[in-house]
Amino acid sequence: MIPLRYREMLPPYWYEIDMADRHFSVMKQEMDSRLQTIDDLSNQFILQRSTWALWIWEWVYFRKTQEGSDDERREAIRRKRWGDRPFKLPLLRDLGNQHGKLLNVSEDFLAKEIHYEFSLTQPFNMAGLQADFEYVRPVHIRRAVFSSVVPTQTIIVKGIGYSHGVDFPICGFEIPFGGG
Repeated sequence: MIPLRYREMLPPYWYEIDMADRHFSVMKQEMDSRLQTIDDLSNQFILQRSTWALWIWEWVYFRKTQEGSDDERREAIRRKRWGDRPFKLPLLRDLGNQHGKLLNVSEDFLAKEIHYEFSLTQPFNMAGLQADFEYVRPVHIRRAVFSSVVPTQTIIVKGIGYSHGVDFPICGFEIPFGGG
């Protein structure tokens, strides 16, 4: 069957030609196959979706092919990419955001610690973050400290207030103090 977008451009007698119908059906299959090939090829440039091109990623980062499943190989490449970056605050933020909902990252210079603060509205992967942190941690940093924060909500109380003024006579105002 000839697709509608071509029917609008072709003269009506083409609808009855069997060869035209076969031509358009084959072309549709070829176009779909081409789109699938393009999608598969573009997925190889994204580490999380790469399958048959993982050996290229491994050659770029390790200069050799790694052993293990695709997920293990991707994880090794990802850690190597993180390890090559400079140990600065943007790297620490990216590490924290990758493993949960990060609120704050700070460094305690005297204790030589990095403090991560996460929100409890979403679970965070402490073991994965610890492993990634240890991979990129320089020697002068002792450890990472993780804490979680419960989000606070403001409670608004509305009401109507009443007040009354009452005067009480106080005895003794007429008599001067200090005697006399």
